[in-house]
Amino acid sequence: MIKRFPLLLALAASCLQSLAAVPPPEKLLPKDTVLVITAPDWPKAWDFATNSQYGRLWLDPALRPFKDNFIDKFTTGALKPTEKSLGIKFKDFQGLPQGQVTFALLPVSPKENSGAHFSQVLLIDTKSHADQLKTNLASIAKKWIDAGKPLKTQKIREVEFTTLIVSPSDLSWNKIFPQAKPDFPDDTNPRPPEKNTEITFGQVDSLLIAANSTDAIDKILALKNGGLLPPLADQPAFQSDFAARLSNSPFYCWINAKSLMDILTTAPAGADDDTAGTAAKMGAFVTALGLSGITSACLSYQDSPGGTAAQFFLGAPESKRSGILKLLAPAVKDANPPGFIPADAVKFWRWRIDIPHSWGMLENMLDDLNPQLKRVINFILDNAGKDKDEHYDLKSELLGNLGDDVINYEKAPVGTSLADLKSAPSIYLIGSPDPEKLASAMTVALGLVGQSSGGVKDREFLGRKIHSVTFGAPGGAPAQTISYSASGGYVAFSTDASILEEYLRSSDSKAPALSDTPGLSDAAQQAGGFSTGWFGYENQSLNMRPTFDLLRKHPPSLADIIGAPGVDANVTVAGQIAGKLLEWTDFSLLPPFDTVSKYFYYSVYAGSFSPEGFTLKIFAPTPPALR
Repeated sequence: MIKRFPLLLALAASCLQSLAAVPPPEKLLPKDTVLVITAPDWPKAWDFATNSQYGRLWLDPALRPFKDNFIDKFTTGALKPTEKSLGIKFKDFQGLPQGQVTFALLPVSPKENSGAHFSQVLLIDTKSHADQLKTNLASIAKKWIDAGKPLKTQKIREVEFTTLIVSPSDLSWNKIFPQAKPDFPDDTNPRPPEKNTEITFGQVDSLLIAANSTDAIDKILALKNGGLLPPLADQPAFQSDFAARLSNSPFYCWINAKSLMDILTTAPAGADDDTAGTAAKMGAFVTALGLSGITSACLSYQDSPGGTAAQFFLGAPESKRSGILKLLAPAVKDANPPGFIPADAVKFWRWRIDIPHSWGMLENMLDDLNPQLKRVINFILDNAGKDKDEHYDLKSELLGNLGDDVINYEKAPVGTSLADLKSAPSIYLIGSPDPEKLASAMTVALGLVGQSSGGVKDREFLGRKIHSVTFGAPGGAPAQTISYSASGGYVAFSTDASILEEYLRSSDSKAPALSDTPGLSDAAQQAGGFSTGWFGYENQSLNMRPTFDLLRKHPPSLADIIGAPGVDANVTVAGQIAGKLLEWTDFSLLPPFDTVSKYFYYSVYAGSFSPEGFTLKIFAPTPPALR
C-alpha cells in the first residue's frame, strides 16, 4: 500500500489538473456566438507569426530605428494615456497568455436592454501563470479604488467578479486623438452624451474572463462547468467549417453570418419608427443582393510546405445561392496567365466569368434594388446608335460579343512620386468571340459618355486601330482618357497608352512571360491550381521597391492617403486614426529596400465555388533567401 501511495498521488494530481483544464474556444463559447477571433494556443500562434517572412522582417536589425521610433511614439501617444485612465500596465500582462487568447461577440440578451447588438468577451488562458494573473487583477482593483473611481463586486455562479464603472472621460477618444472632431461641423443631430461603460472581469482557475456583459460571463461559466447550455461546437455551420478549415490553424476568425444578418436587419423590441424602417430597408437590401443565403464566413492561416497559406471561406449553400453570389461565380475553366503577360508584371488576375449570363442576373438584381436605375440603363442601351441606324441594337451588339474571360495586369510605376504610384500602368482585357465588333459597340457606348470632350477619337498603331475617349472627373480632379483596341481575342482597355501599345506588340515580343516564373505552377497548386476559374498573382518584391523609396524620400500626408478633394479627413474616424498613425511613423527611418528585399517575394491566390460555398486560397512561397 505504501509503495502505491506515490502512484495514487500522481494520479490524483493528474485528475485535478484535468478538471482545471480550460476548454477550447468552441467548447467555452455558447452556440449563439456571432463572431470569434482566436489563437487556440497562443505560444504556437506567436511562434508562427514571428517566424513568418514579415515577422522576421519586423525583427531585422535594419528595421530597428523605424520600429523603435514607432513603438516609442505609440507607447507615449496611446498606451500610456490608456494605462493611466484604467490604472493598468500592459507589460504586466505580456507573458501571461499560455493557452488560448479569444475575443468573441455574443448577442445581447433581451433582459440586458443595453441598446447594443452584441456583448464583447475576452478570454485568456494563463495556465501556469495563474498566480501572476490573480496578483495583476487585484492590483487593478486596488488602483481603481485608490483613484476614487466607482467599482463593484459580485458573484456569478459562485465566482467573484469585479466591475469597473468606466466614465466616457476614462476612455475618451480625445486622450489619444486630441484633434478628434466626433461630429460633422454642420451636423444638426449631434451624438447623444456617452454613457458609462461597465467592464467586468474575473479569474476561474487559470482563465481570465473579461466582458461588458454579466449575462455573457454567466453563459461561459455554465459551459466551463459542464452545464447543459449548447456550445459553439454544436453549431452546424461552425462544425463544418472547423472540421474542414479551422481545426489546425494557429489562429482563425469565424463569423455566424446568418445570425449577424438577422440581428442587423431586425429592429429591437420597442424600437421607434425610424429604427424599424432602417432595419426593414437593410433587410430588403440584403435579400436583393442575395446575402441572406450566406451561413458563415471564416479566415484561417496554415503553415504549408514551402510557404504560408491563408484561406477565406464564405458558406453559401448552392440551393440558397442567389444575387451577387451567383453573378460573380466563375466557370470552372483555365485561368492560367496567358503567354503575353510579361514576367515583370507586378499584379495579375484572370476571371472566367460568363459576362452575358451575369448581365441577365445583374438586371434581375437591379430590378429588386432600384427599378428606376434599371429602366434608365435599358433606355440608354435601347436608344444608343439609333441616330445613325434606326435598327441598331447596342445591347445585342455588346452581349452578343462578350465572352467569358476578363484579365487585368499591372506593371511597376514609371516614376517615383505618389501620383505615379497611384497610377501605375494597368490594363484590362475582355475576351470576345469577335473583338472588332465588341470594340465597335464599345465605341458607341463610350461615345455617349464622352460627347462633351469630343467623343471617341481613333489612331493607327501597327496596323491596328486604337480608340480613345476622355472623361471629365468631379471635384476638380484631372480628366481621364481611356484607350482601347481589339487584338488577339480580346478588347484591351487602359488609361495608360504605353501599356496598351506594349500589349499590341506582345505577339512579336520575345520577352520572358509571367508563366515562366520559377515555382509558379507549384505555388498555384498550393492555392487550388489554375483551373478554378479565378487566379491571381502579386509580386511583392517588385511592388514594394518603389513604395519603400517613395516613403523614405517623400513621406505621405493625410491628404495623400485619403485622396478625396475637399474632404476634411480629420472629421472621419478613419481619418483621425490615419492621421495619428502618420504622426507616430517616421518613414525616413526605413532602410534602403535592398537591405530588406530578401523578405519579399510573390504570392498567388485562386477562388472557386463548391456546393458548400466560396473559397479563396492564398499561398506565399518562402522567399529563396529565407529558405
